[in-house]
Amino acid sequence: METREVLEHVEQAEDAAVRREDFGRRAAVLVSVLAALLAISSLAGSRASTEAILAQAKASDAFNEYQANSLKRHINLDDAAQLRILAANTPAAAEANKQADSLEQAVKDKYQPSQDELLPKAQELEHERDLAEARHRGFQTAEAAFQLGIVLSSISIVARTRWLLYLGGALGLLGVLLGANAFVLLAPPP
Repeated sequence: METREVLEHVEQAEDAAVRREDFGRRAAVLVSVLAALLAISSLAGSRASTEAILAQAKASDAFNEYQANSLKRHINLDDAAQLRILAANTPAAAEANKQADSLEQAVKDKYQPSQDELLPKAQELEHERDLAEARHRGFQTAEAAFQLGIVLSSISIVARTRWLLYLGGALGLLGVLLGANAFVLLAPPP
């Protein structure tokens, strides 16, 4: 073999080593970026889950208060009706009617307005819960895409396979789209 041929083989080997090193660096950067995006998605998903739990608790409280007011309203109306019935045609009828009027006024002034406010509030809180749960599902799906992208990109480093790196990058891009959708909820997550 001539010296020039040996030098050409050495140059080719050096070029191949540089390409492998460059490939490994790019893959490592992609894995790092996907890991950072995974962390962001995980934090956002945890926050969305917490928001869903808090909205559910608040909605439950509002519905419980609504039902308690409903029960008080019915009891007052029933008590007022019983007072009128039992005291009818008796010397205490005037006082019974006064007490019945007081109970009915409490229903009008206190319990009914409160119920009128609580039902829409509880329904709005349920809507907030549903949105937070949808965000949580979206972030979970994004997390899965990032995790798969990291795994495939890592395997591509060992296997020196570009198509696995491209597939890992594509999954990372899918994760970005799913995460962005979870923030704005343009389309409902799966």
